Amino acid sequence: MPANSRALSADQKQRRRDAILEAALQRFSASAYEQIIMDDIAGDAGLAKGTLYLYFHSKEALFLALYQRELESWFDELDSHLEHNLGSSSFDNLVRFLGDSLRRRPAFLRLTAILHTVLEHNLDYPAARGFKTGLKERVLKTGKRIETHLPFLKPGQGSELLMQINALVIGFQHMAEPSGVMRQVLDDEDMALFRVDLEVRLQDSLRTLLMGLAYEAKYRRE
Repeated sequence: MPANSRALSADQKQRRRDAILEAALQRFSASAYEQIIMDDIAGDAGLAKGTLYLYFHSKEALFLALYQRELESWFDELDSHLEHNLGSSSFDNLVRFLGDSLRRRPAFLRLTAILHTVLEHNLDYPAARGFKTGLKERVLKTGKRIETHLPFLKPGQGSELLMQINALVIGFQHMAEPSGVMRQVLDDEDMALFRVDLEVRLQDSLRTLLMGLAYEAKYRRE
């Protein structure tokens, strides 16, 4: 099928959409979001620019879809980990998994950092509502799995934990990737205080948070 011909079947449309998202991921992995233009993504995917806009009406919509794909993949991996470790209430195991799984997804971390300030802009109400509704369903579903894995959590604390992880990722991601001259400044020996290893900081923060919740649950029972 010629690259710019109209995709007639649902399967062809899905393959084309997947190709666009993969082209966007490759561009985003090599460049800052601000440097990426839709023309380049269309070319990488073998499409005319007009065809690209049939699938995604804006750059924000395209990268929001990419964020959703990467988020679903991470949730699937987390759900699988929780299912295969059911019965183990060790939060150290969960903390290590979370740190490692996020470290292996640098594009997802960078997308998360710009979600609220960039990707959620330029959306109409139906699109924004649909995105948040789908996100809420997945957070609640996986949150319940976390509560089963860590029985000291109260109902609802699993989903709250996921929201706190999101906030930590946003903060630490910005700190872990300084730009321009600031990167050079932080390389100076006396500026070690400000250098951030995201995986280490995230694991330490989550461990402290879960220890606090476990402590609270222990004394709540007494």
